[in-house]
Amino acid sequence: MATYDIQEGKMTLSHFRPTMQQPQSAADYIRTNLEVFAKDIHPMDQIELHKQTGEMVYSTLADKTLLAHRLQNSLHNTAAQLELEKASSQAQDNRIKSLEEIIIELVHDPNDPKGVQALMKKKDEDIAALRK
Repeated sequence: MATYDIQEGKMTLSHFRPTMQQPQSAADYIRTNLEVFAKDIHPMDQIELHKQTGEMVYSTLADKTLLAHRLQNSLHNTAAQLELEKASSQAQDNRIKSLEEIIIELVHDPNDPKGVQALMKKKDEDIAALRK
């Protein structure tokens, strides 16, 4: 990482070295600074240093933007799946209630042909709804 102090006319180059195998925060790094007067660095080297620094910053921003975009897509997909699950659950509850009403209407008589036909019709409607 490089910074340029205009008031003092010097560049500060910082090198970060991890203190542990898998660092988790900024506190897990040791920072070593190297200060050099800008007049002692050739202008072409200064330009190249700033160019490389800009490329690193751009790469980091592009990676983070892509990650944020993927995360947002995942969130939208999860929300859509949740809505589908809620609709499916509500449809299932409605089917159960209608079947309970039919059974109560029949007064639990399994020998009643009208009740059996009503249950078969309801079953066919449920299967057709599930296929859609």
